[in-house]
Amino acid sequence: MLTSRAGTLAVRAVFGLAVVALPLQIAVRHVASEPYPGLYQPSFGGVLQSGREATTWETEVTLELADGTTRSTSVEEILPPTGVLPRYVFASGFGDQASADDSRTVAWLRDRLAVLGEGEVTAVEVRWIQAGYSLVDGSRRVLRDDRPVRVDLEAEVGNTP
Repeated sequence: MLTSRAGTLAVRAVFGLAVVALPLQIAVRHVASEPYPGLYQPSFGGVLQSGREATTWETEVTLELADGTTRSTSVEEILPPTGVLPRYVFASGFGDQASADDSRTVAWLRDRLAVLGEGEVTAVEVRWIQAGYSLVDGSRRVLRDDRPVRVDLEAEVGNTP
């Protein structure tokens, strides 16, 4: 058992270490990223939740070929490798009809599909679907499906609007 003086010194030493460790952890977090787990946990602020449902935007891409057939593809197939989430990169060029109609976007898409060897693609339809996923059973339901964007690849590429 510790004597009264030894016990007091031990308590002071533990308290002193805690006082030094807290600012040290904060400094490490700012300089070199925080080792997990630590005092700061992720907020998951990008996850939209409503009650017992998480919502997200999903992308469906359909290629229309010259022979009249269609083929579904993914954003990841069309985009070259990138360090950013592909859906967010894709949204900058195909998030709305005005962006998709930009001559630079159309020219890039034509060139990219040619590199991928997709055959003669005449048009691309991008559908932005807001979906909700149950946090209880994982089931999916469509909340919105009203943002189709169509890129006509047969149209002449003119000046940028």
